[in-house]
Amino acid sequence: MRHARNIRFDIQGLRAIAVLAVMLYHANNGWLKAGYVGVDIFFVISGFIITALLTERSDKVDLVSFYASRVKRILPAYFVMLVVVCALSAFMFVPDDFAFFLDSLKSSALFTSNQYFSGFGSYFAPRADELPLLHTWSLAIEMQFYLFFPVLVIFLPKQWRLTAFALLAASLFAWSGYRGLGESQDRMYFALSARVPEFMVGAIVALLMRQRELPMLLASVFGGLGAILLAWAVLAIDKQHFPGFWSILPCVAAGLLIAARRGPVSALLATRPMVWIGGISYSLYLWHWPVLAFIRYYTGQYELTAAWLPIFVASSVLLGWLSYRLVETPARNASGMMRQVPKWVVAGTVVVLVAWGGQRINASLVAPLPVELTRYAAPELICHGTQVGACKRGKADAEVSVLVIGDSHAAQLNYFFDQVGEEQGVAYRVLTASSCVPIPGFDFERLPAWAQKPCRAQIEAVAGELPKVERVIIAGMWQYQMQSQAFAKAFAEFLVDTAGAHKHVVVLAQIPMFETDVQRVRRFTEIGLPAPLRFNHEWQTANQQVQAIVDRTPGVRFLDFSNSSFFAAAPYQQGLLIYRDSHHLNEVGASRYGHYAAEQLQRALDQPQPNVSLKP
Repeated sequence: MRHARNIRFDIQGLRAIAVLAVMLYHANNGWLKAGYVGVDIFFVISGFIITALLTERSDKVDLVSFYASRVKRILPAYFVMLVVVCALSAFMFVPDDFAFFLDSLKSSALFTSNQYFSGFGSYFAPRADELPLLHTWSLAIEMQFYLFFPVLVIFLPKQWRLTAFALLAASLFAWSGYRGLGESQDRMYFALSARVPEFMVGAIVALLMRQRELPMLLASVFGGLGAILLAWAVLAIDKQHFPGFWSILPCVAAGLLIAARRGPVSALLATRPMVWIGGISYSLYLWHWPVLAFIRYYTGQYELTAAWLPIFVASSVLLGWLSYRLVETPARNASGMMRQVPKWVVAGTVVVLVAWGGQRINASLVAPLPVELTRYAAPELICHGTQVGACKRGKADAEVSVLVIGDSHAAQLNYFFDQVGEEQGVAYRVLTASSCVPIPGFDFERLPAWAQKPCRAQIEAVAGELPKVERVIIAGMWQYQMQSQAFAKAFAEFLVDTAGAHKHVVVLAQIPMFETDVQRVRRFTEIGLPAPLRFNHEWQTANQQVQAIVDRTPGVRFLDFSNSSFFAAAPYQQGLLIYRDSHHLNEVGASRYGHYAAEQLQRALDQPQPNVSLKP
């Protein structure tokens, strides 16, 4: 299981299992339900390796040698990846997305990205699967662990280490499991405290197996049991309950496989292909996620097509191998730490210069659009997730007579209702929240953590305003909302109750949606990348589902402009871009839409006719 440089081939094979599991999960989370536990396997391996480095060679801990080895192991390939990803992001990303990227770059360079991504939340930020540095959270946790663990080893007497590590692992597993019962799993997932016990499992194995080798039969049993537990972990664990108590399973599995060292499973792990993949696993991990993120940013699709899947695999492996051969290996073999200092200074300077130059390159490649074409409203001037003044739109000197509620597809209509109000002499109160239709019974638990509190606040605000008006307009991204049966039930009940209170209710259909962000398509086209714009047709089915609910509710009207002449040339209208992304109108589009729909919307609100679906 060893070669001339004293590297355990079976552990290299376990690294291969870890990185392949992560890649499968990241490529499509339906392919391997819990492939993300590959990261936990890496943490166990790291705990084993660094404990061996700190304790096996002598009783005295050599901190300088330890940190030098960690710096040479992690930083060179890591900072090369940051530089290349920053340059590509400056080239491809629209300015708003590049601003988010720069924030993540700063945290990644400082190894605090686990904290950054745990609190990351903005409706108009790129999706998580489009963030090219999201995977750096695990490296941040690893570096943070390296800061305190050697100190812990130094101050603990040799005979106390095993007991202390076991107690630390047990208490932190219990703590993270308890916190996971009531705290957002997003925060726990990125928390150092939830990952320290995973390192401790590896540390315990290192201390227990120091200068020991299990009998072949016992080693074979350990290997087989570890393999079974690991297979169970990657196939059965539910991410909603992870890390917490469930993280014990893959960690114990990895610990058993490391302890086994011999036997059929260890021999399988030590085969040449597994060892080769394990050898480049660090660089492969560094590069596979940015490749995926850029593909998804460019295509606007989460699932890789048959054409993009081989590109992802080939690019990831090639970049991982080049990084291993040209960066990792030379850096590891470099001698004389002090002689390397100038190189580290140059590397850090390059990262800073690329980030600084990237901002200028990003802004200069494509002429910026006027702000009214890139947003649907100034966020500080609308009641989207918060209260801003009276939340009044439309005719300034009219009394509010209509309440407008919904998610961002209602928030995008603030300028729409200004236009309609001016033409019809009506004032509206618009209360919205990201991804949330603020009605009683809305299942806000399914929203990201950052969106839940604003959603609850707007539900309360709507409950206070509803008795004051006789007319209600509801708009939403039905394509998203109707995926929830709980929402469909709450929505149907709200319509019945509101119409039963003798209020006039109009439900607006979702506007057409595209596969890709129209602002991105514009940028790709300007910089010479082919970027076809295709409709996403799921919104049509969702509109039909909402219409079915409306049609069986007396007194409620469904108003559908999605197939009207206004959207015939979408995302343009009379030659002007009216969308801000793949499914929201910009300020100009909202105003023009209001002018187009004003008369028919007012007629739908005014006429006390039986429920009917209106399709202009």
